[in-house]
Amino acid sequence: MGPMTITQSPKHIIRDSLIDRLVYWKEGSYYHQGKLDRFRESLARLDYFASIDIQPQPENAVDGRVPVIVTLTPAKRSIYTAGLSYGTDSGAGVRLGLERRYLNNRGHKLLTQLDWAEKRKTATVQYRIPAFAWIDGWYTISAQYYDEQTDYIDTRKIELVGSRSGQVNERLNVAASLHALRERWAYALPDDGAGALAPVQYNYATFLYPALRGEYIDADNRLFPRDAFGLTVELRGGVKGVGSDASFLQAWGVGRWYRGLGERNRLILRGEAGYTFTNALVDMPPSLRFYAGGDRSIRGYAYREVGPFFIADDGKKYALGAKNVLTGTAEFEHYFNDTWGAAAFVDGGDAFDDDRPDFHTGVGFGVRWRSPVGPVRLDIAHGLYDPDSQYEIYLNIGADL
Repeated sequence: MGPMTITQSPKHIIRDSLIDRLVYWKEGSYYHQGKLDRFRESLARLDYFASIDIQPQPENAVDGRVPVIVTLTPAKRSIYTAGLSYGTDSGAGVRLGLERRYLNNRGHKLLTQLDWAEKRKTATVQYRIPAFAWIDGWYTISAQYYDEQTDYIDTRKIELVGSRSGQVNERLNVAASLHALRERWAYALPDDGAGALAPVQYNYATFLYPALRGEYIDADNRLFPRDAFGLTVELRGGVKGVGSDASFLQAWGVGRWYRGLGERNRLILRGEAGYTFTNALVDMPPSLRFYAGGDRSIRGYAYREVGPFFIADDGKKYALGAKNVLTGTAEFEHYFNDTWGAAAFVDGGDAFDDDRPDFHTGVGFGVRWRSPVGPVRLDIAHGLYDPDSQYEIYLNIGADL
């Protein structure tokens, strides 16, 4: 391949040295379209440009070297988002966001998000720097504030995270991170015996721990897969006295398999497993425990309903979170045409502390709509093992993988 000319038009937003690091071949190497395709994908992942035009010019080759002309059109620098939200646990809320695709000519990014609901509030700030050593990816520094005042828990946490992520190949992404967590929680408001609420007795926890996460996806279509497999695994752990209030090691993973059966049918299998090695579960905050129940877990049961709990003076059930989790799903979909379909499914599993799970099973059916903005799933399910409610309804919008 010959010399490469890169133009950013109508204005220059990213320094040339950053883009040059994406060109992994040397001038004079053999010409192959796959090299240009990989270069295009690397540029697209940076999300700086609205359009990427790469034009080889074999007719202008000199001594067998093909010149390449690259024209990059900058994308809109700022992305603003706003919306309304409602959850049965969180109540009504508002969502606001601002993303700067590029803060400077070094390609740094900034993201701020606010999700402020009646009973659940989250504020996040994230700063990203492009990284090219070993594998292309990002250095990320983020801070998050989380506050939840729902029927089952009163919790508040602040978490700082530093990470290095990268794309090993077109199917595998990995991330290594370091977390600093400070959390406060209480599960119920106690009664002082005179009909008034006693002062809340909060638990506090501080944890400093590393984590390693990998995500593998092999799919014919990420939006609506018919031949696909996805696996996400995470390993994290901390040591008491080294920034953490308790020693723990936690492994978690979830896998999904999709298979088309004929032109109108689809089979979906999902499995999740998580295990915590610790002798101090009582010191583990809610955000480091496992839960089951609800959508993408065990339908037919409410969010976090399945697992260890206690019943407070008000008669309500409060989820405690567990050391371990094991859940699975089998789902069959049939489409009547290219847009509308129906599904039947069975979910099962448990969140548990000992070595023997107490399996809960939920069964149900749903409606599927392949809308212009992505798949829409409406499900109704019934738990077979003493659920809080006879039926649970779930609505989801978005890609399967």
